[in-house]
This record gives sequence, C-alpha cells and structure tokens, in this order.
Amino acid sequence: MTSHYDRDTLIDYQHRALDPDADAAVFAHLETCADCLALHDEEAALGERLRALAGAQEREFPSLIKARVWDAVRRERPSVLARLHLRWGPALAVPVAAAFILGVYFGTPVFRGSVPGVAATFYLDEHSAETQDNPLGQGAAPAIYETAANHTASSSAASYIDSADAATLDDAVGADR
Repeated sequence: MTSHYDRDTLIDYQHRALDPDADAAVFAHLETCADCLALHDEEAALGERLRALAGAQEREFPSLIKARVWDAVRRERPSVLARLHLRWGPALAVPVAAAFILGVYFGTPVFRGSVPGVAATFYLDEHSAETQDNPLGQGAAPAIYETAANHTASSSAASYIDSADAATLDDAVGADR
C-alpha cells in the first residue's frame, strides 16, 4: 500500500506547481485513493469559496476620495511644452524626419555609390615631400635642377621650388664652374 500525500503536495498539484513526474504520480494516486481524493476536493472547494468571497466583497474608493482624485485630474493643466508637442508635434515630425534622411543621404557618400578615398594628389605630395627631405635617396632627382621650361602644371604639385629660385640656383651652379 502506498502512503498518502499531504495537504501541501495536493495544493501544489492543484496549482500545477509540481514537476511532470510528481504530477503524474499524484494523478495516478488520486484515481485509486479515496482519502486523498476527498482531501483534494476539500482544498478545491475551499479555494472556490475564498475566490467567491473575495469577489463579493470587492471594495471601491469612498466617493469623497474618488471626487478629489477626479477634481485634481481635471484641474491639472499640461505644460507649455506638452501643449506645443500635442499641437505641433505631428506637423513638425515629417519635415524633421525628411531633413534628417536627406542629411544622412547627402552627407554619407556610401549611399550614393561612391566610396570615400584619398585623392591621388595626396600621394604625389607625400612622395615629393619625402624626396625633398632626402634629395640623395634612391630615384630622387634634385629639385634644384628643375627649370621653368620643363615646369608644367602637373609637376607643380610635386615641386616646391619656384621657377625664380631654380633660375637663381642654375646661375650659382654655372658661376662655380
């Protein structure tokens, strides 16, 4: 003969608080044990009576408190910012959103299909600056021999010596010979 379940276990069974194995064991036991079934039914009836009693004795606020609360709600005025938001919020939301979207679209080149990069003149200027720092470096031609005749617009970005300075340097080199 199996032992009987206590009241707490049967209450947990009613509230579905048992794990599946224990729930199945209590269910099987209730089908065969009249004493535990009677205790289960007694707890179920007690729960139903308590719910019915609580529903019947539902309390409301006293009418004086209810009137004061509604009076305070009616007297409450929204702030100036809240009133502006209620009146102009929807009318301003669409233009602000459109301006934001346009700003993101035109401010970000990724959306237009072009990827931001570095201009080629940056690399030319960087190389020219390196050769000016080290005129005896590999492949570097001294800029002092550049004259106005071979000074073109494309090489002006790479050269840092004026044509007047180059002519002066050419005169100084010719005098030394």
